[in-house]
Amino acid sequence: MGIVDIRAGEMISMILHRWLTFLVLIAAASAASAADWVGPMPAVPARQSLDALLRANPLGRDQNIRVIPVQRGVHTTQVLVQVRDREPAHYHADSDITVLIVRGQGVIHIADKQFPVKEGDVMFIPRKVVHYFVNRAKQPAAALVIYSPPPGPRDRVVLP
Repeated sequence: MGIVDIRAGEMISMILHRWLTFLVLIAAASAASAADWVGPMPAVPARQSLDALLRANPLGRDQNIRVIPVQRGVHTTQVLVQVRDREPAHYHADSDITVLIVRGQGVIHIADKQFPVKEGDVMFIPRKVVHYFVNRAKQPAAALVIYSPPPGPRDRVVLP
């Protein structure tokens, strides 16, 4: 084995070592930021009944909005939101959301447009777009809201 062979072997070893170190650092940084971003992952069943969640978590007599965690994952978070009257105008800084109306009817305001919605309707709202829901029924409305990616601690920004 000549000097060139030894140096080539050392060079390959050094490159592999640096590459593996880089990958370990990236994986550690990703794991830390994902853990901070998503928060603790509660153990929940893969299948949930929205009706059962609504029965178990009714709006209080003086409560206007209630948010019930449904599922959390690395790429999405799902919550069940009940609204008695209306939401304040707000936007989500971190997440796009998909809203599926599961009970009731109303009007969802997105940017400068209004959309009448009823049970079964689906709306997509990109991050940083101001929106809010106004319930038009006597009973509380409910929607399954899917955040992608999961919201960070300062995701929801309520406008004054």
